[in-house]
Amino acid sequence: MTTDTFDTFDSNLHDASLHFWEQRIKASRWLITKTVGLGASAAVLGVLGQGWLEDAAPLFPFISQNYGIWQAGYLLALLIIFFIWAAAMRQKMGLLQNSKHGFQVQTRIAEHNERLAQKALEAKQRRLKMEAERDPILFFKSGARGKKFDY
Repeated sequence: MTTDTFDTFDSNLHDASLHFWEQRIKASRWLITKTVGLGASAAVLGVLGQGWLEDAAPLFPFISQNYGIWQAGYLLALLIIFFIWAAAMRQKMGLLQNSKHGFQVQTRIAEHNERLAQKALEAKQRRLKMEAERDPILFFKSGARGKKFDY
């Protein structure tokens, strides 16, 4: 592989990895939005469910006889759902932070590689300039006769 092909390959790989991290950040934000929406709808349904439980107490004798137990069970179910939702939110926020960190690291790697490539290019240009400035005759100038230790 030539250096131009390698640079193109490296650039394509870098672009692909940056695209991956950007897509992951967008997906994480979308997941957070959906989780917040589901939590808000669960909160609304929780309040409505409490009202429906109160309204159903006179209709069903088994609810009205043990209304306190039903209400405590319903509250416990709501608390469990809230803790599951909070854990999901924490996971989604962690995923978003991880994605942002990965994007920043990939950007720093790309900047470092660009600096190294720039230094290599400058060194190559200096070397070519020095070779062009050298007198080519000095390399081939020698006496008519060879000397004993002339290699």
